[in-house]
Amino acid sequence: MADTIFLQFYNEIKNSYFDLCNGFSDTHDLCEKKGEFYWTEHEVDYTKWYQEETYMNRKLPIDKGTIYISALYVNHLYQAFIWAREYPNIDFIVGGPVAAERRIDPEGWNPIYLEMDAHEVLPPNLTITGKSVEDWFGIPNFSGKWKLNLPEYLPHNRKIYFSYTLDNKCYWSRCSYCNLALLADALFRKRQHVGFEFRDLAHTGTKIVRLNTASITPKHIRELLPHLPCGDDIEYRVFMRPARAENEALAEVLKGWKGEEIPNVMFGIGMEFPSNRMLKYVCKGFDREEMLECLNICSAHGLRVNGNFILGWNNLIEEDLRELEDFMDRIPENSLTNLQLRWLLAHPYTRIHDTCEGDPIRLGPFYLGFRVEVSEAQMALNLQAAEIIKRYAALKNFKVEGLRNLRKTGP
Repeated sequence: MADTIFLQFYNEIKNSYFDLCNGFSDTHDLCEKKGEFYWTEHEVDYTKWYQEETYMNRKLPIDKGTIYISALYVNHLYQAFIWAREYPNIDFIVGGPVAAERRIDPEGWNPIYLEMDAHEVLPPNLTITGKSVEDWFGIPNFSGKWKLNLPEYLPHNRKIYFSYTLDNKCYWSRCSYCNLALLADALFRKRQHVGFEFRDLAHTGTKIVRLNTASITPKHIRELLPHLPCGDDIEYRVFMRPARAENEALAEVLKGWKGEEIPNVMFGIGMEFPSNRMLKYVCKGFDREEMLECLNICSAHGLRVNGNFILGWNNLIEEDLRELEDFMDRIPENSLTNLQLRWLLAHPYTRIHDTCEGDPIRLGPFYLGFRVEVSEAQMALNLQAAEIIKRYAALKNFKVEGLRNLRKTGP
């Protein structure tokens, strides 16, 4: 194998599909000229992410040279850290979404999503950067042709999930629990020409394409949705704000559909906690009525919705629960496919982090934030909200994910 490698992670998720962390697709030809691609499995059981032994003695195909790593998940950073200690004769260059930076500083890395413990120092052969591959090698962003190099041992008939980047920022960027607004302007990248190159991917199984953007814009909805390639073997996932501007754009596009097949799209929407008081508290920029309108539009046209719901709040009141129950009662049956529950994580550099407290969470040398501490009374309200969701899942025919993690002590 060449002494320069471009390493990407993958793994099978719940015997359902293969998650391909294809960070080098935008620069496939450039990377191919400079070295070889290498796919390796990563640990999907997050309960093992915090055990150092999970990352140790994972063999690499070379013991000297340079390895570029695309880090999509935070455990990829920790794996690179361990590898750098175990392979001192390899230079590791790590980028990707979780390596995003607040600013570019030649003196060091300035991450958005986590902090380095003050007493920790990166190994001298490990460089973490928020730069894109194009920026690193000094060429224009998105100047190459997108291509996906599949792992050679991937079954040809299985579902695969991969990313096709539209941009790397959120146009809203105001939610109080999110830190993406801190992304350095110099690191912003946006695909100007959307060529849908993935349509030519030589794979016989179903292709699940993540249209990668923090939140699809009304402009994207109008310009991209009508042109997405359709077929029995292709699906799409994309995040969308259920706000008035997006609802109007989506309704306009669907109204003008000329009888052609509508793409198999699943929209991910941040419901968070659907009381107007809580939506205002987290600065979502929309209210319950706008969310209901979004669900009605999607339901009427067979578009699937994955709802993201946050529990673990320390400021709930009884009225929030009444509004939650009213909201769940009013959503159309079958309008939600899944509802994913997660416990509130206070990421560094966010308002939630600065105004709440909790026990710190560390992954090796990286500080990830904390799960917000809640009183017994607040825990009771959070668990009551979970029971409301569980009850309506059966009535409205959607699947709840993450419920097993919600116990008296949190996740």
